Amino acid sequence: QMFKGFEKLKDVQYVYTPFDSSLCGVKLEANNKKQYLLTGQILSDGKVLIHLCNYIEPWDDLSLSQKKSLNQRYQMGCGCNVS
Repeated sequence: QMFKGFEKLKDVQYVYTPFDSSLCGVKLEANNKKQYLLTGQILSDGKVLIHLCNYIEPWDDLSLSQKKSLNQRYQMGCGCNVS
């Protein structure tokens, strides 16, 4: 899990999205077998919101270079927590 934004939010339990795709809602498989790279925003009330305009990709669909960069290179100088 990599999360940039711990200075705003310490723990993420839920990720919110609009109800359906006509409102830019995102449909994800929630069977604990699929992992995703999600980008989104933290709202003023502390909710994490994602929608179709964000970058959302199944982790297994990323290239080896993207995975390596996310796990190692991108954290340099960004203030992210990577675990």
